Amino acid sequence: MAEKNPFFITGNEAGITEYAAGLIISKAWQAAADRGRFTFALSGGRSPRSLYRKLATGVGPELMRRYDIPVPDCAVPMQDNLIVMPWSRTLIFWGDERCVSPDHPDSNYRMAAETLLDAPGIAPAQVFGMPCGQRYLPAEAAKLYENRIREAFNCRKTGTADNIPVFDLILLGLGDDGHTASLFPGDTDALNESNSLVIAVNVPEATPPERLTMTLPLINRAKTVIFFTSGEKRAELASKIIRKSVSPNLPAGMVRPSNGKLFWFISVPSSLKICRRSP
Repeated sequence: MAEKNPFFITGNEAGITEYAAGLIISKAWQAAADRGRFTFALSGGRSPRSLYRKLATGVGPELMRRYDIPVPDCAVPMQDNLIVMPWSRTLIFWGDERCVSPDHPDSNYRMAAETLLDAPGIAPAQVFGMPCGQRYLPAEAAKLYENRIREAFNCRKTGTADNIPVFDLILLGLGDDGHTASLFPGDTDALNESNSLVIAVNVPEATPPERLTMTLPLINRAKTVIFFTSGEKRAELASKIIRKSVSPNLPAGMVRPSNGKLFWFISVPSSLKICRRSP
């Protein structure tokens, strides 16, 4: 069953960042304990920069206690009194990417490389960047990335809902227009895609317009989905999405994990305190 009442958490940037980081680290260790690894899809844009830096350095045990986040026994011992990600058992993917080279300023991979991927314990073989802006056409790159995901999950059969890989955690952003990953309002072909896990899209209003994105069937199979974004306008939009007072075809509103949990972390002006509530 989908999460009927998503966790809706607002606060200042520092509070939201440490809360989300603690939650991700906890879920990573639990997945590593239960299944031997943690599969993690990153979002792009500017919002998660602070979150990635926090994940790269770790969090203190007092933070976990403050937010009542469980710490699996296997997460200890700690480095420098910090609880760090189980990087040696983490596979890193991306939810979407702009069709630019990996060193381009607009590249989601580059943003993660600058903030996260140099954390101790992350080996190149554990990082699955989308092959955009390289030697492949967008449609070819999308198919190649889907194949990489299926191989990593040993889930090669296509075309049925029973053979969709299940990520431990997918991180998403939220646009002012309600887009998430590179699923945009009005792109009915992308929003209704039911066979492919990764597709190429061309979004004239976006810069750059050519992108790759995970599709809703893959996103909605995740054990945990976290929206992480900022601003009062987006907090208001997120609240409307959860209350279902906006169009049901808004991409972010179509993120409804079938057997997982959904969290919204939204930073708002620093005068506001952490608030965990139903919108």
